[in-house]
Amino acid sequence: MTPGLRRAAMGLLFVSGATGLVYELVWSKYLADVLGNSGQAHAIVLATFMGGLAAGAFAFGRLADRVARPLVVYGVLELLVGLSALAFPSVHGGLRAVFLWAAPVFPEGVRAAPRLVIAALSLVVPTMLMGGTLPVMLKQVTDAPERIRPLLARLYAINSLGAALGVFIAGTQLVPGFGLDRTGRGAALVNLALGLVAIALGRRAPARVAVAPIEPAAAPTAHEEEVARRRRRLALLGVTVTGFTSMVYELAWIRLLTLVLGASAYAFTLILTAFILGIGLGSFVMTRSERGGADPLKLFGQLQLAMVAAICVTLPLYVRLPHLFWVAHHALHRTEATWPLYQALTFGVCCAVLVLPTFFLGAAFPVGARVAVASVPTLGRTLGGVYAYNTLGTISGSLLGGLWMLPTLTMETSFAVAIVLNFASAAAALRRWAPIAAGGLMVAVYLVTSAGWSQVMANLGPFREYDAPYGSYREYLAATNRDYQVDFYQDDTFATVVVGHLRGQPKHQYLRINGKIDASTGERDVETQILSGHLGVLLPEREPKRVLLIGAGAALTAGAVLSHPIEHLDLVEISSAVMAGARLFTEANRGALDDPRVSLHLDDAKTFLALQHEKYDLIVSVPSNPWVSGVSGLFTREFFEIISAHLTEGGVLVQWVHTYESNEALLKLVLRTMRSVFPHSTSWGGNADLVMVTSKQPLSIDLQRIAQRMADPRVKADLLRIKIDDPLTVLGKQVHSDDAQRTYAGDGPVNTDDLNRLEYAAPIAFFLRQREFQLGDERRGVEPATDLALSRHLPLTEPQAMALYRNLAFFHQADDPLVRSAAERWLELSPDEPRARLAVAQVALAQREVTTARRLLEGFAPPGPAGRKAEVSALTAHLKGRRSVLLDDPVPAAVLQAGGDDAELKALVKTLCEALAPEACAPAPAAVP
Repeated sequence: MTPGLRRAAMGLLFVSGATGLVYELVWSKYLADVLGNSGQAHAIVLATFMGGLAAGAFAFGRLADRVARPLVVYGVLELLVGLSALAFPSVHGGLRAVFLWAAPVFPEGVRAAPRLVIAALSLVVPTMLMGGTLPVMLKQVTDAPERIRPLLARLYAINSLGAALGVFIAGTQLVPGFGLDRTGRGAALVNLALGLVAIALGRRAPARVAVAPIEPAAAPTAHEEEVARRRRRLALLGVTVTGFTSMVYELAWIRLLTLVLGASAYAFTLILTAFILGIGLGSFVMTRSERGGADPLKLFGQLQLAMVAAICVTLPLYVRLPHLFWVAHHALHRTEATWPLYQALTFGVCCAVLVLPTFFLGAAFPVGARVAVASVPTLGRTLGGVYAYNTLGTISGSLLGGLWMLPTLTMETSFAVAIVLNFASAAAALRRWAPIAAGGLMVAVYLVTSAGWSQVMANLGPFREYDAPYGSYREYLAATNRDYQVDFYQDDTFATVVVGHLRGQPKHQYLRINGKIDASTGERDVETQILSGHLGVLLPEREPKRVLLIGAGAALTAGAVLSHPIEHLDLVEISSAVMAGARLFTEANRGALDDPRVSLHLDDAKTFLALQHEKYDLIVSVPSNPWVSGVSGLFTREFFEIISAHLTEGGVLVQWVHTYESNEALLKLVLRTMRSVFPHSTSWGGNADLVMVTSKQPLSIDLQRIAQRMADPRVKADLLRIKIDDPLTVLGKQVHSDDAQRTYAGDGPVNTDDLNRLEYAAPIAFFLRQREFQLGDERRGVEPATDLALSRHLPLTEPQAMALYRNLAFFHQADDPLVRSAAERWLELSPDEPRARLAVAQVALAQREVTTARRLLEGFAPPGPAGRKAEVSALTAHLKGRRSVLLDDPVPAAVLQAGGDDAELKALVKTLCEALAPEACAPAPAAVP
């Protein structure tokens, strides 16, 4: 084969590797529609994809040995890959219908079986065709036994580097910009073009003449034959172990880096790119190796040891990655222009962890394969066999690693098991037991002494830190251990989950999922969790009886729903670790998970609903933030259509979405998408989250009905936790009326399964960290909002105004104009109430209107009863934090004398005075012990 033709053939293989990873990304997202987005589904897709490649390598490798023009066969394979890729959406649709028909026969716990079958049937044809390309191409370019190893390494490297480029472009440009269908079709057209070019080149190339095996100078002895067989068995064992551990490492590294970088689709793409890049670079170096005469089995063992050493060297870096990443990304000015820099930084972190060990992983495979591949005439068959063994390992690694090792042994122990297996493989290849035993003992001691790092990492989560980083990792760790106590840690197929509490405040608990706090008993989190559970029961005309809740979190929303007299609640949660962690919130969620009305389902919400025939009066969807990979699938038009089909006549959807770390365009996208299925919707909350109450019919909001349902003692007690003790306070949480929400959402694109704009735009918005944006909140309008439910019940009474102010002031920022409006309305209704005056003064100070605050505080006399001291204390604490904006004018004498005979109140007022004008204050009286 001429050098020019060989280079052209290798160029074809590079592009083919790129399209292969484009397909893996696209098809895995298609299959998520059937299998769900759980870790179990990911493991199944990976296993079936790799299995198809192995079967193709085995089958077409044998064919390559019998044809005179392997490049033509390669071209035909590429044509068939392209055609099967074009047919994939139709095949997928048909198999999806079969799955939905057959799956209900299987209990929830064993549905992995039909999922595996459906994934295998979806992928078997195209992946087998792709698997045949490498052995066929190797047969084309190899003409001498001594060139097998360098050429195999070169082809493996070229194919891997092409794959790295393919997954990077697909995950960062093609799928975000063009969607799944157009990206898949574009890749298919590339394969068709590759096939035509390869056939044209193959027909011009001279036909290959069968090469007879090289006859040895003397017939091998029985001992020599036995040694050769043993070496081949050791090599096949080695490549099998390498395949197994590579998948375990990949799954564990993805989980580890998710804790550091966040679980966005971009982060996943960059992790996978770095993993494949390391493999390609390792294979490429083997093409340049001058050790052509070295014993390949010995070299394979040395590469295995080098990989173990590389992981052990980088292991101490793992626990420090959160702090290092925090330091690095804090230095970036967060603008759209610096987003590519942030991506480069993220990729750099991935490479720091992955490239060195995967380098040796990539170098080991072609070396191990060389032991088994001895002659050119049987090259295709034997290489196909090597691939089959390697892929047997990868399938086992993806299934066992994803479905058993991570959830049962934890991420950290999975690393340890894989390291031990690689070490054992190296020992078998090298057979030098004394140094191997010494080295093994050192590795064991090292792993034992470094134990516990995964739990430390899981509790750090730096990717959402806003403040300046600590000066060192030790300071960061010390501060974390000082402030937080971990009570629970668990890995499962989907997530790493930590439950902890603030030290000194055991009732302030938090739940971290993959490094991100997704639920807590903190005041602002509690409001959203509880409000989401009550609105769908308080507002509809018909009180719901059957309810579906999507997302467990800390189960506070479940507890809120269950405070009402519903008959049944289906709770769907994708993570078993989250469900287990939620049990530590039993006091906060009031034992929701043990309520006899609750059925718990561990499943992806889309899959659960697709297989569910029951309908619900109320569906509450409270997933994680849409920038988390997979979550945005619960904000697509197709998912809302599934929900619509599962609601009874007059049924209601309550949908949560965050407004922090987002932007106005994304919020409008979610609203438009939802309203494309549900024509009527209102928005509630408006602090850092929105809760939409959505239906097919207009929602009639009746205050008397709300009051009647709030009269239930359990409901009343639950709502008091979020400062709601009056039905009008519920109405005060409304942000958009139906018409206003429609106007605010406007016209424009919607979010779909095919072109999931939210999945790729949300991480960018998260990076920009825009804390506030205009929500179109009707309560903040210049003119009174007559369409809001509250406006139909004006004017408020003094107790109602006070209740509304207290709720808004508790959950909104102190300088929020909405809080000031509520305070001024209270003061207008109660001009002689000192607490109302204090409320307006506090907001004025927060808005830097010191003169207004001074005027309001003239003659101020705090209320005497001890139960009212909290108002003064809150204002005092606020003033302490705003000394820099206060004027130095003398404080009115009336303020100095406020407090009457209550020594403690005098002390509080004295502190208030010191904040306003320290030079005008006399010594504070002693407080009552």
